[in-house]
Amino acid sequence: MNRKLNLLILMLAASLLLNGCWDSQELNSLSIVSATSIDRSEDEWVISFQVVIPQSIATQTGGGAGGSQSPITIFSTRGKTIREAMQNANLEAPRALFFAHNSVLIINEQVVRNEGVRQILDFFLRPVESRETMSVLLTKDKASNLLEVLIPLEKITGNAIQRVITQGQQNLSQVKNIKLIDFASMVANPYKSAMAPELRVSGNQEEQSNLDALKSTRNQAVLKLGDLGVFRGDKLVGWMKRKESRGVAWLSNSVKNLIIVTPCSDRDASRLSSYRVIQSSTQVDPKMVNGSVNMMIHIQTVGALDETSCTMDLTNPDVISKLEDTIAEQIKDEVLAAWKSMKDLNVDVVGFMDMIHRKYPAASKHLTNSERPLQELELKLNVKVTVEHTNMINKPFSNLIEPNK
Repeated sequence: MNRKLNLLILMLAASLLLNGCWDSQELNSLSIVSATSIDRSEDEWVISFQVVIPQSIATQTGGGAGGSQSPITIFSTRGKTIREAMQNANLEAPRALFFAHNSVLIINEQVVRNEGVRQILDFFLRPVESRETMSVLLTKDKASNLLEVLIPLEKITGNAIQRVITQGQQNLSQVKNIKLIDFASMVANPYKSAMAPELRVSGNQEEQSNLDALKSTRNQAVLKLGDLGVFRGDKLVGWMKRKESRGVAWLSNSVKNLIIVTPCSDRDASRLSSYRVIQSSTQVDPKMVNGSVNMMIHIQTVGALDETSCTMDLTNPDVISKLEDTIAEQIKDEVLAAWKSMKDLNVDVVGFMDMIHRKYPAASKHLTNSERPLQELELKLNVKVTVEHTNMINKPFSNLIEPNK
């Protein structure tokens, strides 16, 4: 009896191993999507897909007759819903669209201003193959135009965009890579406003979309990061410029590597110094003071002097102290610019209301009922800057040319 039972179990196990995946698809029957854009036209969704052409990539990588075929192609479809637009792609694309490698989602400004993002998020969070880690970007231009720009250093534009965002986050700090799942969490959070960076084309977009652009030594156009789009609920309400975006980065404790440019003196703004942030820490603590909430902001940075055209004695502690004060004022200026923009746009991209909600629930309830809650908060700012070293030389080169100064 045990022998028959063991045989039956063995046969069942073998049958399971012989079965294939129910949803498997052959690679040569798929169109691999690297980036997606969303526009609106005549009350319909216009969805564009940047699809990789594998044989072109392989030819160029292998050193064959590269340049004879574009490494990417663009499909655009439209429909009353996003799902219908996706379905209509089958009328144009010879292969089924495959989104597991889709790393970038670009949305037109008018779409997020008028329609909002709830339907977009609902769709892209549903499919099994959709990537929750894809980057969300906004553009003031037609979104599909950005997919057409060819980048010589990166054959696939979607990969190039991803690298631009990563470099911006690591080296500029005012740019943050907003992933789809994080963006959805911000939109759904009643105590924090969502944000997403802008991507724009700088230069002649039409020339850079031509295959000859891959053979040229100079780019006719480049993709670059721009302003920071801020939301109220699920709709875009405005933009923050570079200075304000840096202030948001300071308040959000997300400054990692940043260059701060300061003038040598108030009398001579033409001569500048570059301070590189090595370490940064921001602490935000809500405090109740006479029935009102004060946001106590304490920022500390440690960095190095990377460049200066000033004539000053960097071995003098008083000179270093004055330089640190000047840099601190520059940081305060950026933070206050961000705070003013937040109040003007009535958006809380830093999450002050979330902090207050956790520490002072009663005060949070009162502020939530206010039409402009940020106007009722006071910002108390303290910035401490340390110039840790001046790199390889202690005295500015300008001192050699103008020793008397």
